[in-house]
Amino acid sequence: MRKLKSNITQFGLILIISIFTFGCEQKKENNKLNVDIDIKILEKEIESRLREYERHLKNGDSVSLGNMYMKNAEIIPSTIGRENITKVFGSYIRHGITGSSFKTNYLWGNDQLLVEDGTGTWSYKNGEVADSGRYLLVWKKDKEEWKILRDTWFPDKKK
Repeated sequence: MRKLKSNITQFGLILIISIFTFGCEQKKENNKLNVDIDIKILEKEIESRLREYERHLKNGDSVSLGNMYMKNAEIIPSTIGRENITKVFGSYIRHGITGSSFKTNYLWGNDQLLVEDGTGTWSYKNGEVADSGRYLLVWKKDKEEWKILRDTWFPDKKK
């Protein structure tokens, strides 16, 4: 009788541990799948924002470009705040830089804060490239819209 109780107890423990273990493994797989799906959605949202950025520059709209940044945004190392960022874009536009092309290479984060590593070019109205290089953007969700919190640019080395 005692041996039967011991066997039932062992069987019960094995069953509980198995259910817990396999249940956790399934949950891990589901979480990984959800993260992959979310990142794909977030990549599309950021892609859309990049195209919007390019349109605003092409249209010479420094105010709309500035509004893509958070109020407390920074273009590292020297431009702080949306108002100053808007002025910088106004200066670019006045100097004929109205073209740009950006491509995301890597994107990581979550549904509230993303880091984007990309490559891009800035160009004049006539299509001549003014600068090219890599960039790093920190995007933050602000009232259901992605805005840039931090921005930095690393120009390609001149040959």
